[in-house]
Amino acid sequence: MSRKFFTLFLTFALLSVFLRPVIADDNITLNLPEKVIAQAITAMLPFKIDAHSKSIQGDITIVNISQLAITDQHLACQLHLAGNNLAFLTEIAGHEIKLKVGSVEIDFKASAAVRFDVAKQTLYVKPVVNDVTATGDGNNGEIGQALIALLNGREFPVSLQELDPLIANAGGKTVTITTKIVNIQAKQDLLQLKLAPAVSSKTKKTQ
Repeated sequence: MSRKFFTLFLTFALLSVFLRPVIADDNITLNLPEKVIAQAITAMLPFKIDAHSKSIQGDITIVNISQLAITDQHLACQLHLAGNNLAFLTEIAGHEIKLKVGSVEIDFKASAAVRFDVAKQTLYVKPVVNDVTATGDGNNGEIGQALIALLNGREFPVSLQELDPLIANAGGKTVTITTKIVNIQAKQDLLQLKLAPAVSSKTKKTQ
């Protein structure tokens, strides 16, 4: 009897934690510190960029992201970008000409605006590039500028998966709390998620 009471008490305690902010503004606020975001980004690297362009072809990879700083509505960081098997594309007299130019690595600082599309459950990151240095075996200045043009001022989508629900069993019932991301904002030193919760319950079948 005491064990059942403890389970029931724990269930109500969990629900009270989740429902308290719901009463205030109908949403749960989840703050992800800057350090956690930096660790998550590092875990995704290296990251290949699917950058379609009529002027350049090749394998383009973000090798490293460092010095991450999150401020209101913006992210800032240092990026190390590598381009391999690069070729410039041009057209002469109706014929496509491919000029192989080798490889290049560039380091640059960038700031980025972020916005969240709730219908698509997608976070969009729009970088603006500055302070570029380049190394490689091609015409570094021209190649580097071509690579930067693929990134600069362009929105890159980051699709988000559904969050796992919180499930509690007590008193012969299963209580499920599901959440949907309704907004993501960059705040000072953190990324803030707003989650819309939905609570449902059903009676467990007895055998």
